[in-house]
Amino acid sequence: MIQTVATGDGHLPPDLQTRLLHVLGQLHEREHGLGIGRVAEREIDVLRLGAEGYDTPEIALKLSFSQRTIKNVLHAFITRHHLRNRSHAVAFALRKELF
Repeated sequence: MIQTVATGDGHLPPDLQTRLLHVLGQLHEREHGLGIGRVAEREIDVLRLGAEGYDTPEIALKLSFSQRTIKNVLHAFITRHHLRNRSHAVAFALRKELF
């Protein structure tokens, strides 16, 4: 009978490590009541104006930012919270009572 000894040299693929850390972070947030975490004032302003029906050029004009900045703010928020699109981001913000 061959006996194997664990040496502690196990490796996880980077994509699996990233996903595992993300899930652990979510569990930690839930356990400690952290919820959504810190949301930038700029993100709240962009989402609030989106909820009011303004499109990207109008939001950029109202906040004195470029359209690219508005798109980047939305993209970062959507990505960070694993949302599908702008509408989903606005609905998420409303449910979390961000504004």
